[in-house]
Amino acid sequence: MTKIFKPVLLLLLAGAAMPAHAADAVEAADMAADAGGGAGEIVVTGLKFDRTLQDTPESVKVFTSEEIERQSLVSVYDLIDRTANLSSTFNKSGFNIRGISNTNVSGYGFGDLATVYLDGSPLPGDATSGGPLDLWDLDQVEILRGPQSTLQGRNALAGAIILKTADPSFDWQGKARAMITDADGEYRLAAAVGGPIVDDVLAFRVAGELARGDGLIKNSLAGGNYARTNSEVLRGKLLFTPSGADGLQIKLSYLYDRHFGNDGRGYSFSDVANAWDRRTVEANRETYTKTSTDLLTLDVTLPLGDVFTLSSVSTYNHLKTFSIYDGDLRADEEAYGDFATNQKTFSQEARLTFDTGPLQGLIGGYYSRLKNPDSDSNSTFSLDIDRDLGLTNQVAAYLVSQFGLPLPTAQFLAVQARAEYPDRVFISSQQLYSVDIETMALFGDASWEVAPGLKLLGGFRYDRERQKVANSNTVILNTPIPDPADYAAANPLLAQIIGTVNGLLQAQVDNANSSGPESTTTYKAFLPKGGVSFEFAPDKTLSAIVQRGYRSGGSGVNPGRASTHVYDPEYTWNYELSLRTQWLDRRLTLNANAFYVDWTDQQVIVQLSDSVYDYETQNAGSSRVWGFEVESAFDITDRLNIYGSVGYANSKFLDFQTTNGNVRDLSGFEFANAPRWTWAAGFDWRHPTGVSTNININYRGAQFQDVSDQSAGRNVPARTLVNAKIGYSNDHFGAYLVATNIFDEKYYDYQYENAGRLQALFGDPRMIGLTFEGRF
Repeated sequence: MTKIFKPVLLLLLAGAAMPAHAADAVEAADMAADAGGGAGEIVVTGLKFDRTLQDTPESVKVFTSEEIERQSLVSVYDLIDRTANLSSTFNKSGFNIRGISNTNVSGYGFGDLATVYLDGSPLPGDATSGGPLDLWDLDQVEILRGPQSTLQGRNALAGAIILKTADPSFDWQGKARAMITDADGEYRLAAAVGGPIVDDVLAFRVAGELARGDGLIKNSLAGGNYARTNSEVLRGKLLFTPSGADGLQIKLSYLYDRHFGNDGRGYSFSDVANAWDRRTVEANRETYTKTSTDLLTLDVTLPLGDVFTLSSVSTYNHLKTFSIYDGDLRADEEAYGDFATNQKTFSQEARLTFDTGPLQGLIGGYYSRLKNPDSDSNSTFSLDIDRDLGLTNQVAAYLVSQFGLPLPTAQFLAVQARAEYPDRVFISSQQLYSVDIETMALFGDASWEVAPGLKLLGGFRYDRERQKVANSNTVILNTPIPDPADYAAANPLLAQIIGTVNGLLQAQVDNANSSGPESTTTYKAFLPKGGVSFEFAPDKTLSAIVQRGYRSGGSGVNPGRASTHVYDPEYTWNYELSLRTQWLDRRLTLNANAFYVDWTDQQVIVQLSDSVYDYETQNAGSSRVWGFEVESAFDITDRLNIYGSVGYANSKFLDFQTTNGNVRDLSGFEFANAPRWTWAAGFDWRHPTGVSTNININYRGAQFQDVSDQSAGRNVPARTLVNAKIGYSNDHFGAYLVATNIFDEKYYDYQYENAGRLQALFGDPRMIGLTFEGRF
C-alpha cells in the first residue's frame, strides 16, 4: 500500500498548491479570526442532537479545527493533556477521565470504561495505543466527561471522545502541511483537497498524511534506534445531496490507517546516569506494534418536514494488531513474546430527532456485532519460585498435612529442598481467545421547556448484550528441575521431599493449562437519566442531572485452576451540577461542572492463593469519585484571546479486598494513574501583518502508580509542560516555529524494577520543530 500511498499524497500536495480562489481565502481568514470568539457559536454534535456548547449541561470540552491548527496539535493525546480532568497514561497509550482509566481502575474487566468514536464508529480499545488518533483534517473533537451510557451504551461509563472528520464541500478547498521535529527525527507530510463533482449534488474530499520518526530510544546492544515509528493515513469522503441542501444527505467515507512502532516512547533504563537524556536499552529482541484499521462509514440524514429528522449511521471497522516485545530490554531471555488480534465490528444506529421549539430530543435504536476470533498471545517469562508460586509454603503445608510433622520441622525441610531449585523458573504460555459480542439497544433523550427558561431533562437506554467467549491456555515448564533419583542413596527423605516439590510445581503448571467450551452469557441494563435546567439570567444557566452508567459483565478463566467463572455488570449513579455563563457581550465564557460518582459492583481481580496463576474477576468492589471542572475563554480584543481550565477529581475505593494467602483490605486507597489536579492555560495573539503567537501550559498533578502499594505516597511526580507556536501566515501560506516542553521538564509516567534493573516510560523531552502550511 505504501507504493500507492506516496503518489496519492503527492497528488494531494499538488492539489493543495493550486491557485487560491480569493473569495474562499477571505472567507477562511474571517473564519479563523472568529474562531474561539463570541461571534461564532460552538455546536456540540456528540450527544446526537446538535446543541450549542452553552445549551449543553453535560461536561464537554470542544476543540475546533482552528484551535487544533493554531496549537499544531498532532494526536488526540495532545488534546487530552490540555483538558481539565483528563490525562494521558502509560506515555500516550491510554487515558483517564475524571480519574477513571479508559480500560479499568480495579485490575480487570471485560469492556472498556471510555471509548473513542470516529465519525460515529466506536474504535476498539487496542486502537488507543496505535490506531487512527491523528488529528489531520479533523473538523472537531469533543471530549465528553462523565457517563455516556444513555446515548453511547457499552464502554462509556467514564466518558467518550468524539472525532469528526472534515466533510466534503461544494466549494473547492485544499490545504497542505509539512512538519519536522528535532529530538525524535520525525517528519510529517499531509494534504487534503476537495470540491464538487456535480454542482450541489455530489462532492468529494480526500485527505492523507505520511509520518516517519526515529523515536527517542537507542539500543546500546544492537545499535541504532529502538523505537522507530511510521504511519500512513488516507481518507476519502463523498457527499451526495440528490434533493439539494435542504433534502436527503448521504455521506460515505473510507479510512485506511496503518501505524507501526511504539510511538517512539517506550520503556528505557532509568538506573543509568542522565537517563532522561540517554534513553537506552540493551535489547536483543525488537519491540513494536503494527496496527491496521480499515473503517467504512455510511451516514444518511433525511429531514421530514420542519419538526422531524431521520438519521442512520452504519459502520464497519476491521482492526488488526500484531505486537512483539522484549520484556527485559537486555540480552537476557527473561521475558519476551508476541500478540495478535483481528477484530471486526459492525454497527447500525437509526434515530429520529424532533424539535417543536419547547420540546427537543430524539429516540433511536442501536445494533452492533464485534467478532474477534483470532486473538493469539505467546509469551515466555520467568517466575520467582516463592514470590510468584509460593512453593516453599506449599511444601511445608503438605508435609504437615500428609506426614503429621510439626510445623517448624516441616518448614526446615521445605527450605532444605527449596535450596536445590533455581530462584526462578521459566514458563512458556500460549493463549488463544475468541470473542463474539452482540449488542442491541433502544434509547432516547429529550428536553422540555415547561416555562420560560425552565427545562426538564430526561433520557433512557435499554441495553441487551450477548457475549460468546472461548479460551484455551497452554503452559509449559522450560526450566530443568532436580531428579529425586539423584538424592535417593544419600538422603532418601530429601529425595522424597524433592519428589513432592516437583509434583506441586508441575501441578501448578498443569492446572494453568485450560481449555473450555464456548460460553454464552447475556446481560440487560436499564439506564435512566433525569434533570432540570434553569436560565436564571440572560446567557446564564444552572442545571442538575442524575443518570446511571454501567459496564457489562463477562466471563473468564482462572488459569491456576482451569475453571471458568462469570461476573456481573458494574454500575454507577452520577450526580452532576453545571453552570453555563457568558459575559461582556459574550466575549467572556465561564463554564463549570461539579460531579459525584457512586460506583458499585466493581469488577476487580482477586488473587485466591500464593500462586500467581490463581486469580479471577469478581464483583467485589465499590468506590466514589467527586470533583469539578472550570473552563473559561475571553476575547480581550479581536486579535487576543486567553483561555484556561482547572479540574479536580478525588477517587477512593470504599470496598476493595484482595486475597493472597491473607485477606488485604484496600479500602481508602485511590485509583491508579489518577491525578487529583489538572489545569491548562494559554493565549492566542494575531497581528494584522500575519504574525501570530500561541503559548500554552498544562499541569498534571502527582499520582499513584498502582492500587496495591500506596504507602510511599504518590510515586509518579507532577509535571508542568509549556509549549509555543510562533510564526507568520497569509491567505495562502504559513511558516511556524513550534516548541513543546520548552523548559525540558523531566518526568515519567511509570517506573518499575525488572530483574534488578529500573525501567521507566519517560515523558517527551523538549522538542523543536518547523511547520509549513499552504491552503486555498
